[in-house]
Amino acid sequence: MKSPVKSLELYSYFLIWTCSTIYSLFRLFEAQEDILQRNKESLPQLNDLKPGWGFTSRLKDVSDIEWSSWKYFIQTFWYHLIIQFTISEIIRILYCKLLKYWYIASTVIFIFLNMGVKQMLVIVVQPVFFLIVIYYGGKKLSIWIVSMILLLTYNSLKDVSFFWDFLDPNNANNEEVYLTLFSIAWIQLRCISYSLDYIENRENEQITRNSILNMFTYILYLPLLYTGPIVLYEEFEKSFTAKPEYLLTRLKRFIGDMILYLFYTFILDLLFHYIYFFAMQSDIEMVRQFPTFALCGGGLWMGLEFHLKYVISYGTTTAFARLDNIEPPPTPRCIARIHVYSHMWRYFDVGLYRFLVKYIYRPSYSAICENFRLPRVVYKLMASLLTFIFIFMWHGTVWHIFLWSLFNYCGITLEQFGKVVAKQKLYKSFKEKLLKTDAMEARFIAFLCSPLLALSAISNFYLFAGNDVGNLFFECFSDPASFNVIILITSLYCCCHVSMALEDVPSRTAKKIEKVL
Repeated sequence: MKSPVKSLELYSYFLIWTCSTIYSLFRLFEAQEDILQRNKESLPQLNDLKPGWGFTSRLKDVSDIEWSSWKYFIQTFWYHLIIQFTISEIIRILYCKLLKYWYIASTVIFIFLNMGVKQMLVIVVQPVFFLIVIYYGGKKLSIWIVSMILLLTYNSLKDVSFFWDFLDPNNANNEEVYLTLFSIAWIQLRCISYSLDYIENRENEQITRNSILNMFTYILYLPLLYTGPIVLYEEFEKSFTAKPEYLLTRLKRFIGDMILYLFYTFILDLLFHYIYFFAMQSDIEMVRQFPTFALCGGGLWMGLEFHLKYVISYGTTTAFARLDNIEPPPTPRCIARIHVYSHMWRYFDVGLYRFLVKYIYRPSYSAICENFRLPRVVYKLMASLLTFIFIFMWHGTVWHIFLWSLFNYCGITLEQFGKVVAKQKLYKSFKEKLLKTDAMEARFIAFLCSPLLALSAISNFYLFAGNDVGNLFFECFSDPASFNVIILITSLYCCCHVSMALEDVPSRTAKKIEKVL
């Protein structure tokens, strides 16, 4: 840990922040039970509350379709991933040149056996489009134009329920449809990564059979096909040339990882039996009945649930990827120790962060520098704007995603201006004459970051729960009681100190990440 404040003070911040989170979650549960008791007639209308585990004697919140789909994939098809790895390891030992062919064949077999021909068509259509662009000598701009067209088309078809009507007209298995939709988003990132790397390093104008093989091996790699995370093409390709760890070492790590993620899965599913905040959002008037502290607990629960499900889903699939000698990005850091927007992007979905930096932010920054004479911070903000435009389109061109992207960009902008101000002589004089010590500066920065952290949290609520819930949080905190403000800002202030102290403490699977955004 690093912090200029004394240990006792820092431990006090940690204790206050921890107690605040526990108390807000307790108030959430307490208020939830009271509201459901007072609205028994509305309980049957909460369709996302289903009978849960028998020993709990409680209903279970099943509203998170991402969680249920990812769990369905792992719990239903884990044996296929084991078979895929076993045969891969045999091929790696006996005749490694066949490994890429097996990766493609195993995925095609899996889709035909478990998903169907229509799902296969949906999955391969994007690589075919990108392959055509590469075949006819397309440049990087062509790749981005095709990407934007495909994104707009995908979002339009999704909004009119095309995929449900095409893939599952009888609504037999929503999880499989959602998995296919998730795969479309991840496949596009892999198509872009491969295509831009190929164009950057193109040696022949004519695309070769080996290039096609490399492309489909990367795009159709089964463990990461449906749930991510994104592994850049150059990192994926290293797995075929780097010397693998001993098999026993890989298996020991895999078993340890799977035991841990199974435990996390049990904890998250157990919590869904006691916290119904997501299911209750189908009745916004019921959510409006939560008092302020309980509502804060609801926001915290959404963030913690979002974090834990991504740790489990990313962690499980990347555990299989490590068996195949692929070094994936680290699992997300806990959102309860992140206090600024840039850290959320840098440390939560590290694979997506690396993709955005390599293919959008840096090229945009370089192009803007070459064509305009502006202050350096403006270059950064313009490159960030283009990055967030892609983020908005990739996550879905709907209003609540736009608001989430907009608030995130505004937060990044405020951070950049803060960094600029910190380098000015006036601030240095302010620090020297008034703040005087690094400890006082840390307290000053934590105080300034507290309202930014509140805005960051509310912006994420638009992503987690949509417009109505996001607007409700804004309404709740636009004119709160003074006592509530004091408690909230104090808690966020302590969170900022905890976050700054733990900034250099990585997640369990993390390596050093270059700081760009």
